[in-house]
Amino acid sequence: MASFSVQKITTTNKTAVSFGNNNGSMILTNNHATDDVTVDLYATSQLGSDITTTGVYAAEAEVTSTDSVTLTIDDGSGSASAGTSDMLLNERVYKSDGTFFGVCSTFTSTVAIIFATGLVNAIANNDILYTGTRYYFLNNVKIPNGASLKLTADEFSVDLTRYNVYINTSHASGGLDIITRRTL
Repeated sequence: MASFSVQKITTTNKTAVSFGNNNGSMILTNNHATDDVTVDLYATSQLGSDITTTGVYAAEAEVTSTDSVTLTIDDGSGSASAGTSDMLLNERVYKSDGTFFGVCSTFTSTVAIIFATGLVNAIANNDILYTGTRYYFLNNVKIPNGASLKLTADEFSVDLTRYNVYINTSHASGGLDIITRRTL
């Protein structure tokens, strides 16, 4: 017996792949009538021991809080940061030593991010922000219009307590259907 879940990707923005506790297969189908869709599919670590720098600096100090915190960011010298929504939005944010700050709930621009649920630990001015390391299953893979790509369990298996899985596509409408299947 098997169970499956489906998801329609409708944007080029980073989208969390929701597939429950899957250790089966994943089918990515280009549902666009005429265009190819380029896909990035990756897992992002949720552990403070497996992090990568964003190159984004805190431009101010913020204290521990359970209220929403807006953090001004920069490039370390006072200019706008190179931060992006893809890099920070909905990601766990850490200090270089793995100290967890909080989850970035809003990326407002290259000058500020918001932690809607507050900060678990204080942030000092000029702390560099880190997020979980990304591990790509697919990187810049083109799926022709009307075609499908299947990843089997030996190619795609994720410990969802340690990783979140995201997908980006190149098409403005997303143009992709995802079906995950698990054999019971």
